[in-house]
Amino acid sequence: WDIYYSDPNGGEQINLTDSPIAEENPVLSPDRKLIAFSVSKDSKDLNVGIEVMNLKEGEKISVTTGLGTYVTPHWSPDSSRLAYAAAQPGKESYVLVSDLTQSLSPRLSDVPSDEVGDWSSDGNSVVFSSSNPLKPGIHDRNPDGVNQRQVSCGNDTDARWSPDNKKLAFISDRTGNQDIYVVEKEVEDGLCESDADPKLGFHQLTDTEGNESDISWSPDGRQILFVSERDGNSEIYVMDSSGNNQVRLTQNDKTDKQPVWSPDGKNIAFVSDLDGDYDIFIMNNKGEDQKRLTNNDASDLNPSW
Repeated sequence: WDIYYSDPNGGEQINLTDSPIAEENPVLSPDRKLIAFSVSKDSKDLNVGIEVMNLKEGEKISVTTGLGTYVTPHWSPDSSRLAYAAAQPGKESYVLVSDLTQSLSPRLSDVPSDEVGDWSSDGNSVVFSSSNPLKPGIHDRNPDGVNQRQVSCGNDTDARWSPDNKKLAFISDRTGNQDIYVVEKEVEDGLCESDADPKLGFHQLTDTEGNESDISWSPDGRQILFVSERDGNSEIYVMDSSGNNQVRLTQNDKTDKQPVWSPDGKNIAFVSDLDGDYDIFIMNNKGEDQKRLTNNDASDLNPSW
């Protein structure tokens, strides 16, 4: 695996990493100057690190050191820090925050943590999920390590802040399959108390027999992209942030996934296995004018604007 850059209009595709080891899952920094990505240092993916590349100069630095599996990197709004889940040999996985300017990586989470969901746009919250049986669900903490709160209390993952940081969308299987829920920030406290109403504060946005995944808020916060299996295979849908007006955007009998909004909200990049291997496509926000961005015999995944 290597990481490539391409103009969204289908211009030249440039190999940014070009090395014999697997480099994947690129995440572009908010200032568009850096990319963070995963580096698999053995064939069994038991030693996965995180590196950062300066796009202008091509210089790479290792954010993580030593044996371990470091996954789901998320940038701070000012592009100076990375939050990620770290599982070191013989230890449980926790969230770390690396300051790229000081080479510091303090532990953020107090509970074992499987993944980082998001870093709020105001910089004040990192959300992460835990499958720990004592405190399962989504947790919220200030990136400086204070005020940790348990937001939800089930098998809940993939938490994503709305652009205005007032709502948190996430995936939960509390009804038997994966659906999308939203919780208002101001009613987060007390939702996991033993006497709390399990429906209090949570708004279920999807309710189908198929699984939903791959949440992506529109830049203006009015809509949510997601993937649903409700029609028999993975297709891309969009809905209002209230859950109304759920519209299917892709019409293929193949898998479509990993939708992401362009910064201006006018276009959507996504992945499809239309020809038997995964390629990256672009369409407008109505699902029209679909264009193939990559076309090769390999699988191309994880688009990031």
